[in-house]
Amino acid sequence: MARFEQDSEQRREGEPEPDARGPEPGKPGDGGASPRKRRFPWMPEGLWEALSTAPLTWTLMTLHLGIFVAMTMTSSARPDADTLLRWGAMFGPLVASGEYWRLITAMFLHAGFIHLWLNGLALFIFGIVAEKYYGSRRFAVIYLISGFAGGVASYGLNQGAVGVGASGAIFGVVGALAGLLISRGRTMGRTGKRDLASIIVMIVINLAIGWLLPFIDNWAHLGGLAAGLVLGYALAPRDTYELVVVDGEERRRWIETKPVGKRWLAPPIMALALVAAALAIGGIGATDADRAAVMAIESERLLEDGDANAALERAERAVGLDGGSARALLARGKALAEIGAVEQARSDLGAALRMQGLDAASREEAMDLLVQLRGDGG
Repeated sequence: MARFEQDSEQRREGEPEPDARGPEPGKPGDGGASPRKRRFPWMPEGLWEALSTAPLTWTLMTLHLGIFVAMTMTSSARPDADTLLRWGAMFGPLVASGEYWRLITAMFLHAGFIHLWLNGLALFIFGIVAEKYYGSRRFAVIYLISGFAGGVASYGLNQGAVGVGASGAIFGVVGALAGLLISRGRTMGRTGKRDLASIIVMIVINLAIGWLLPFIDNWAHLGGLAAGLVLGYALAPRDTYELVVVDGEERRRWIETKPVGKRWLAPPIMALALVAAALAIGGIGATDADRAAVMAIESERLLEDGDANAALERAERAVGLDGGSARALLARGKALAEIGAVEQARSDLGAALRMQGLDAASREEAMDLLVQLRGDGG
């Protein structure tokens, strides 16, 4: 991405270089990071500078990787839907049943290594730039609230999907960079305008790809982007200038960066609005399909715990609430197979495979079990 700097001809006497236009280092209350003395002389200077100027970005990347490694250790292969749900994935029916914490935890989970790598790369590219300009404190606020906004948007508009990933929060970071440039107004300069145009084009392309690929949750992207744009504009460093005459020509000279002040009200107001929106969506009430989905999940967990009869009872209730639920039929088929009701299990598994709604891992599981039951039954 471009470098977020003003045109060289627009820098005036006394105005800081582009890399100093973020929060003034060490200034109390401005959210900026104080200069850090090198603690590890053996570390290459470039690496130390990268780590010290964007500590939160590196912490988030490390946290995402650590959670992914821990999660894969609890799964035999790539994390499946049930593993993701156990770790806190966003799933509308579970959120509607009261598990609102999933709107936060989902942003720290990833469905596979490629998913993790792509989000990590995007966070590396945009996070370091955003943290440099906003400082770690403001960057943390933008990241977390944007991720939360993405979860709420997905909850309201894409309830049937199991949602994970940091992309909503990362879209928020990109939106914040756009908000930073917009906040500069007429002082943006030609380079800033090119940067903003590049960001807009990149956003449009990524959203277009999201609409073309069914497994991408674009509602989370849009929710995070909108929150990041608003917060980025509200919390952006505001510079003040004075006009001076140099060699008979009137020029601008940088004076100071204004403190955020009352603009700090934007994050809590937005957070409260998102909480209210999530509660309002949940207040509409869980549908029979929502309750069936939750019971199907509970049935599968009971089966994993070795209680086949209780699992069958939950699965029966799930099918009773939503007979067209592939997940409910799969859960009942698995429970029936466990207690030895082979013919009934075959029927449910076959019906589940003929329906839409199973992810790739669940479909493969259903097919393997069906083949096994046919072999056992001759």
